[in-house]
This record gives sequence, C-alpha cells and structure tokens, in this order.
Amino acid sequence: MTFSRCIWVLIAVMAAFTVAGCLLTGLRVAPASLLTLVVPFAVLGATWWVYSTVRPDARVRGMAEGFVQILLVLIFGTVMSYAAIALTFPLVDDKLLAIDLALGIDRRIYLDFINGQRLLHNALVLAYFTLMPQFVIVPVVLFFANQMQRLQQFTFASGVALFATVLISIFTPALSTTYLDLGLPVGAPVPEGLGVHLPVMEKLRSGVPFLMQLDQLEGLLTFPSFHTIGALLFIWATWRVPVVRWLSLVLNAALIAATPVIGTHYFIDVAAGFLVAWLAVYAAIRLSARASSPHHSLSATGSTAPAQ
Repeated sequence: MTFSRCIWVLIAVMAAFTVAGCLLTGLRVAPASLLTLVVPFAVLGATWWVYSTVRPDARVRGMAEGFVQILLVLIFGTVMSYAAIALTFPLVDDKLLAIDLALGIDRRIYLDFINGQRLLHNALVLAYFTLMPQFVIVPVVLFFANQMQRLQQFTFASGVALFATVLISIFTPALSTTYLDLGLPVGAPVPEGLGVHLPVMEKLRSGVPFLMQLDQLEGLLTFPSFHTIGALLFIWATWRVPVVRWLSLVLNAALIAATPVIGTHYFIDVAAGFLVAWLAVYAAIRLSARASSPHHSLSATGSTAPAQ
C-alpha cells in the first residue's frame, strides 16, 4: 500500500467515526452549508483529474490530492469534535486546573502580563488566528520546495493528531478557562465578544437539536490543544525549507504562546499538545518509510523480496 493510500484509509476511518458520532448525538449538517464545499472540491478534483490523465504531472497531481485530503481531514475532524462535546461526558475543568496549580503555574500572572502589553497582545491574536490559513500555506510551500513526501507526511500527521485529539476530548470535555479568567461562575452570562465558543458548547451539551453550519464551525477542543499541535506540525513540516524556516518558527512560537490567553486553554492542554504532535510526526515518518521501502512495495504487488 502506498503512503497516499494510507492517508485515504485514515480519512475513511475518520468519515466512519463522523457518521457514527452524528447518529449517536443526533447532530445534523445544514444542507445549504454543503454548498460552500462545492467550489473547492470541484476545482481540486478537476485539477487532480487533468494532471493525472490529460497532462500528467506527478507534482501537481500530488498537490491537488494533498489539498483534498487535508480539507477532508479538517472537515471530518471538526464535525467529530462537535459530536464529542455532544456526548456530554463530565467536565474536567477542575482536574485540568488542579494539574496547572500542581505544576506551580499561575495563569493570572501570565494573562496580566500579556494583556498589559497591547502590541504583544495584538501580535499574539494575529498569530493565533493563522492556524487555518497555515493549513493552506504550508502545503503550497512544500509544493514549491519540491518536498512532496513531506507534504504527505504532514497530511497524515495532521489527520492522526486531529483524530487522536477528538477521541481524547470525548473523555476530557472542558468549558476552558473563560469563566475563571473573567471571575464568573460557570454558566453565567459572558460579555459579548468574549468566549464565543461557550454558547455552542453549552447548546451541544444541553441535548437540544443542533444543526451544524459547515461554514461557521468553531474550534471546541480543549485538551489537548490542537492549536499547539498545529503550530508544531507547521514548524516541523517547513523546517527543511530554509527560506521560511525561521519565519515559521517565530510565527508558530507566537501561536503557542497565545494559546493559553486567546484560546483560553489550560497550560496542561499545551503540554499535551506537544506530546500528541510528537507521536503524530513519529507515526507519519515511520509509516511513510515503511510504505516507500522496496520490500514493502514488492510485497504489495504480490512479489517476493530477495533474502537479505
């Protein structure tokens, strides 16, 4: 099996879990919101077909396929995260906060420092919201750097990490630190413009019918922090591209630094994100090496590899 097929298998598994999650929780997708996916999939599909048949070009075909795979990973992973919250397992905010405190972390000092530096705060806000754009930019960078294998590894690692994060989050739901940071009791009205994800999470946990708008999905995952995971994957994926290496490092270091403040995460969420990212990268590299090895290729076609 080629590595690209491994990615498709992963996507198929994520799709199955997405359907199962929606059936278990009663979540539905607004049909009209599906129209937002027509144009990107049509363009990518046409590009994939043209450069596979009419004008064969392995790099462009691989780029189009990679974008289709990344888009599907993000869609299925995000919808799965809604289903994970809707399963209404007990909140673990107290446990996550207890871990932070046991580590001697005083988030109030950190928050007050960041919020007291307006320029720094604004820079971190900008960095934090580069997560989704970087899922477009990084594959383009890898394409022009002619690092198609790294593009496949990045896609697989992203899928594995998001899938694992969602599965973990089923058992570790948290309303994040918004109420704590604002000095409000859980469930109290949140000032407009703050903690916009909380109403969505509370509605999902209430059990009332929920219709998902695919063009308005929000990040709901707390533990582990997927923003941290994404930032680390971006750094790793672009590290072999000298022209963007240091820019990626600085930008994504800022993204991680913003996670406890802008993303209202516990610090243990960030630490867990480092572990998940490392395991995802390890899995991607190992599986990619195995899929591309001569022995594996011969075995896949039914031939017998010579004795070593």
